[in-house]
Amino acid sequence: MTFRYFGGIDFSGAKEPLNNLWTAVGEERDGRLCIVSVCPHPFRADLAAYVTGGWRRHARADDDAPVLWGADFPFGLPSEAVATIEGLRERSWRGVASWCADRPPDEVRDGLTAFGKAGRRTDTGGAMAPLDLRLYRQTVEGMRLLWEMRDGGEEVSILPVLPRTGAATTIVEVYPSGAVKDLGIKGSRVPSRAGEVRARPAAWRPYLSFDHPSLEAIACTLEDARDACIACLVAYQCRDDLDQPARAATVPADTVALEGWIYRPPAAVGQAG
Repeated sequence: MTFRYFGGIDFSGAKEPLNNLWTAVGEERDGRLCIVSVCPHPFRADLAAYVTGGWRRHARADDDAPVLWGADFPFGLPSEAVATIEGLRERSWRGVASWCADRPPDEVRDGLTAFGKAGRRTDTGGAMAPLDLRLYRQTVEGMRLLWEMRDGGEEVSILPVLPRTGAATTIVEVYPSGAVKDLGIKGSRVPSRAGEVRARPAAWRPYLSFDHPSLEAIACTLEDARDACIACLVAYQCRDDLDQPARAATVPADTVALEGWIYRPPAAVGQAG
């Protein structure tokens, strides 16, 4: 599938309404990513509606135009933790996501306390353990979001854990903090002194552009908006490398299909092709 539109999600598992859940949407123009929308979302249900169609109005996209999203949260749990869960419908990503969707984050973590520091076998680049105290709410709420979109009948492909051929919406896991290091993007997450915001756009120019100066100003000033733009950039860079897990993983394919995979700029894991 050929993508023209791309999205990035800086996710949050915090109590709603939220002020730290943002998306960015970009369009490929002349072989380069251009950010056309940067938006906050007060509720995760608002995010789901936006990801599966609401973005089109902002990007002036056709109703059938496919989009590739990069989302900043763990798509799965460590396989060692999954092996200890009782009562799963099936020991697969589908079964684990359904199980998580039926429970509040605290209940999920309380049942798996031994795995609070356990990383996934598929993780690279310094990613935090999905059930870490600082991340578990984001992990569980993120998996719930993915499950509810698919279970609700939306045409969504979740790679590599629940692919769907021909889906209008494709979502992959990304890690903006790691991508910044992979790409060598300079600058802290937020300006640290007066006037710095005027210099920060230079860090973006090798990688993307903005449709309007106000969008650039938001991305240069607000940490969550910045991370959404980076998530969008990684999705764009991975558009021709969606089989990255198959070519780069050092663990069995069934582990990848259960735990998920953090997509990274192709050059960081060995250029595709």
